[in-house]
Amino acid sequence: MKILILNWKDIKNPDVGGAEIILYELAKRMVKDGHDVTWFTRKFHNCSEFESIGGIKIIRKGGKLSVYFEAFKYYHGLSQKPDKVIESVNTLLWQTPFYVPGDKRIVFVNQLAKEVFFYELPNPFGFLAYILEKWEYQSYRSSKFICYSQSVAKDLKTFSIPAHNISHFMLGVDHSRYQKGEKSLRPLFIFVARLARMKRADLCVKAMKYVVENHPDAQLLIVGYGPEEYNLKMLIEDLNLSQNVSIVGKNNLFFQKNVKDIKVKLMQKAWALLLPSVKEGWGMVVTEAAACGTPSIVTNVSGLQDAVIPVKTGIIVSANPKVEELAVAMKKIIEDAQLRRHLSEGAFQFAQKFNWDQSYKKYMDLLE
Repeated sequence: MKILILNWKDIKNPDVGGAEIILYELAKRMVKDGHDVTWFTRKFHNCSEFESIGGIKIIRKGGKLSVYFEAFKYYHGLSQKPDKVIESVNTLLWQTPFYVPGDKRIVFVNQLAKEVFFYELPNPFGFLAYILEKWEYQSYRSSKFICYSQSVAKDLKTFSIPAHNISHFMLGVDHSRYQKGEKSLRPLFIFVARLARMKRADLCVKAMKYVVENHPDAQLLIVGYGPEEYNLKMLIEDLNLSQNVSIVGKNNLFFQKNVKDIKVKLMQKAWALLLPSVKEGWGMVVTEAAACGTPSIVTNVSGLQDAVIPVKTGIIVSANPKVEELAVAMKKIIEDAQLRRHLSEGAFQFAQKFNWDQSYKKYMDLLE
């Protein structure tokens, strides 16, 4: 098949996230199976307009907003139209129902934004975007949707998408990369995500102030980069936590196997991963950490509710937890060795269910 993917970032974009890595794992398997795959996306600083990555043809045109119009122009300019158009959704939709026949398109939803707008946009723009998001989906009521979490399916139904138009497939994990390793001798927590407000890394830093009162050797490593990095550095200094909290930065090879793979080494060493996000599509780092035998402490929000099984693979705190609640959960991990071992083993066993080849097979069944 000739397949066109519409996604607002590609895996070389500086802002790459879990959604792009998931799509890349699937796309490279499509190429291996003989499919002709083109990935249409937006430009970024110093990028090439045309590139091939793992046999996937990358086309970059337009900016954060103009890319949607550029996609429309690109599709209409094709003399031979693709057999399938995969519209990958992360907040804004491409409005393909207006120019791609229904039997040729499928909508791949990573997550809906909803309350994320309140964190990422200043008022009244956040409130306005929250109201308008539902109307984006009005042209999609007869479209076929695929997603990888029950949370996203529930969200879609609140936007009047019929349940019979929504299908699911499980994600995978690269078990040759994410494996068990030696745990740190001192209590170690990690936060792995883009440093954006909606990820709430600041909550983890503030919780450490309470944790170190009883456990002065405890450590938090923040693995990532993003617009909140400066604010986090200032917060660490203001709370006098420089000896306990560090920002690792992006030189951790997020999606490549390498002997210098810092991200995986830290997941192996950590006692728990922290991800108190406002919302997730799934929380890929949670499952990756689980494959390393590391449980997670997460918030009771969309996506993370799917990725963590309470009391078995991790701890789920309130959707909008106070700092003290997160700190209590972290102290439980430190002080209860039996619980820590139980969650570690439960997380590891749960992660074994995730396989990229099986995920790809189900994905292609839905696509075809």
